[in-house]
Amino acid sequence: MARSTLAIDWDSETRSRYYDEQESETYEKHVSMLQPQKKKKTAVALRDCIELFTTMETLGEHDPWYCPNCKKHQQATKKFDLWSLPKILVVHLKRFSYNRYWRDKLDTVVEFPVRALNMSEFVCDLSARPYVYDLIAVSNHYGAMGVGHYTAYAKNKLNGKWYYFDDSSVSLASEDQIVTKAAYVLFYQRRDDELYKTTSLSFPGSFDGGTRPGSLQQGMGDDETCSMDTN
Repeated sequence: MARSTLAIDWDSETRSRYYDEQESETYEKHVSMLQPQKKKKTAVALRDCIELFTTMETLGEHDPWYCPNCKKHQQATKKFDLWSLPKILVVHLKRFSYNRYWRDKLDTVVEFPVRALNMSEFVCDLSARPYVYDLIAVSNHYGAMGVGHYTAYAKNKLNGKWYYFDDSSVSLASEDQIVTKAAYVLFYQRRDDELYKTTSLSFPGSFDGGTRPGSLQQGMGDDETCSMDTN
């Protein structure tokens, strides 16, 4: 909301002569001042990020598309669709914001599921297999633009326990430690066919309301070309 501000620097004698402290508080308040202010959203859901990633977007005035027919730059739209997903799904959260004037680090908490991430509804191929994923690792970034420190959480395939990796230090971790504002890259592994038969394919609930969390990038491709050794 645009607003104007008037600042006056009084000297002591002039202020005592012309300024009345009590009179200054007798102004008529606009009704908007009586409305409770909305709290700033502190978290968004991964589901919201994916929905926005696959939503049609109108390009801005600074990103026109050159039409080969009329030979002019025109405002256009773009849309990303998912046709298939790999066994190992890599979700890269946008943690850095860029525009023509400044760059910034985004510290919004993105709530992501540790188990049963259902991507089936976002895949265009209706005949495709169910896509249900479990989290196996998270790469974290701490710091600001140009500087920072990376750590990671990873799940041991043999004992099913989570561990925290910080340079040469490795310690046991719990699931409730994994979802933080430092999460930068998420690694999910698709469940096999046997698990599909006994697993519910529901997506965890998302947070209500909130501002646009920004864009999201996902690793996509065939199983043969997008594989990872998780041993």
